[in-house]
Amino acid sequence: MAELESVPLRGLNVLDYGCGPGDFGLWMASEGANVTALDLSPAAIELVQKRAAASGVTVRGIAADAAALPMLGDGEFDLVFGCAAVHHTLKYPGALQELARVVRPAGRLVLAETWGENPALRAARWLRAKLGGEAEEQGEEIVFTMLEISLLRVYFHPVAVRHLNLFAMAKRLLRGRFHSPAARALLRSLEGLDGMVLSLVPPTKRWCGEAVIVGSRNRQLPKMAE
Repeated sequence: MAELESVPLRGLNVLDYGCGPGDFGLWMASEGANVTALDLSPAAIELVQKRAAASGVTVRGIAADAAALPMLGDGEFDLVFGCAAVHHTLKYPGALQELARVVRPAGRLVLAETWGENPALRAARWLRAKLGGEAEEQGEEIVFTMLEISLLRVYFHPVAVRHLNLFAMAKRLLRGRFHSPAARALLRSLEGLDGMVLSLVPPTKRWCGEAVIVGSRNRQLPKMAE
């Protein structure tokens, strides 16, 4: 991801927020970052630490609720990265404030998230959740829109959004088929089409299905977040 590769990671204190299996955190650790992996699931943390040991890197693991992180210090991290994680935690009171608290002043927040301003995609996500019997508290219906960006801007400025995958959202229909040269070629073609359309018609960005969001933490947090 360009937003992570654009700065040297060596020596940075990094929080892999909602780490899951820890793919990004392990990569950043291999680049010399001091990585803390955070997830609600103890099983996920155990898996990340086993993978870290197998990869010859060290990762601190913490299983905790993102709404209460007393074990993490104020401004402890130079960079917080979350992949498809913050849309889950936004529904918990205090989670966004805790996220901002642990980033140092002027530190970076990088999020890879679903983008929810395409009504057709929102309808498809809602239908998938209903057909899959997903409980409402799973938060799968919560995706990023400009409303969520406005919430981030209380704590981070500037906040930039790079929209991804307009036609290439069709990649989800290709899951399990990427071993096929034809599937890979189709995806490359769709990504090329996206690049052309998004460049020529910028308003179509809001119809994309995913986004990378980058923010710089305010030097002073609002009093309600302290």
